[in-house]
Formats: sequence, C-alpha cells, structure tokens
Amino acid sequence: MKTPLRLRAFTLLELLVVSAIIALLAAIALPVFATMQRHANRTAGLSNMRQVAIAMLSYAGEHDFELPGRESGAAGHDRWPRLIAQYVRDTKILAAPGDPTNFLVRHTDPLSNTTNNTSYIMNGYNDLGMLGQANMDVRINRIETPSNTLLLGTPKSGSIHFFMDFLEPPHGNNKDILNLHAYDDGSNYVFADGSARFIREKDYNDTLWLVDKSYIIPTL
Repeated sequence: MKTPLRLRAFTLLELLVVSAIIALLAAIALPVFATMQRHANRTAGLSNMRQVAIAMLSYAGEHDFELPGRESGAAGHDRWPRLIAQYVRDTKILAAPGDPTNFLVRHTDPLSNTTNNTSYIMNGYNDLGMLGQANMDVRINRIETPSNTLLLGTPKSGSIHFFMDFLEPPHGNNKDILNLHAYDDGSNYVFADGSARFIREKDYNDTLWLVDKSYIIPTL
C-alpha cells in the first residue's frame, strides 16, 4: 500500500527569502524599464520631428521656397503649426512622446495661433535682422549650410513660445526656454535639410540656430 503524499507548506523564512528575491529583481528591472521607455520616447520623438520637417519643407516648396516665419496671430497671420497643418497627415506628430505637457495630455489645440501647444520651438532667425516682422523672407536657398542650421528644437515643458528668440527677455529663449536635456543627456532637433538628430547637451551650440554663422549672439 502506497503512503499518501503529504503537502509541505512553505516556512515563514522561505516566504521571506522569496519576497526579498522578487523585491531585488523589481529594483533591478524598474530602472532598466524606465531607461528603455525614455529611449523609445526619444526615438519616436525623433521620427515625429522628421515628419514635421517634411511638412515645413513641403510648405516651402509650394510657397516660393519660403519657410514658415515669425508670423503673428494677433496681426491676422498664422503661426507655423497652422501654416504646415495641411501637410501634416496626423497632428499627433506635433506632440513629442515623453513630453508631460504635450497637447494630447492637456487636451489643447495644437494649431492654436495664440499659444504654442506643440512640443517644438521654431528658429526665430534673429541673425537675419528681421526682428518683429510678421512675414519674413526666409528661403531655403538662403541657408548656406542646411545640414548645420536648425529649424526646430525642444522647448521646456509648458512653454508657449512659437520661435527661438535670442533677444527675448530676460536671458533669451536659448537660455530660458530651450530644453537641452529632454531625454536624459540631450534633446531632439531637426535641421533645414530635413534631417533629425539627437544632440547631447555637451555637444549643443547656440550657433546651430544661425543662418549667418558670423552673427554675434547677444547677451541679455
């Protein structure tokens, strides 16, 4: 006659050991997962930016090669998000994944002419000497080094500025508004040739915004 099997219960010590192992594995996995998520957001954000660049260049192609400029909604002119809207298949690309205050999160209008609800900030072209003009003549063929001249950058979360302005008080948008580390040690940018790149904060330089690389950036 076979002896019936006896179920053996876990001891308290064994349960504590298992719990400690699970807690240790979770402590190791969570930072790895967070890093993977940030990298995924950065990659998706770079793709979105590239699509925005295509829309801006498409707009220029149908407007005598003129890029969107510093239009003023108050003066009856559209800002850059609305100008390129017809070249954008899905306005979701105007929101950067990982941006905690993007318009998808806040349920705001990405095509607003009064506040910039997108996750990007446009070149203000200060070096062209057209500060304050609504309809700026900024043509692609005027940019001598398009692969080294920024069209869009990443502003700090919650910024309402449409364009990067070296002359905006108190210290210039390059100091007060630009987010140089939206994704850990750097941010995404898009250039006048349509390329999008992740640039580490240590490699970033304000001269990337200049069409005229000899322009002296003012200090406020």
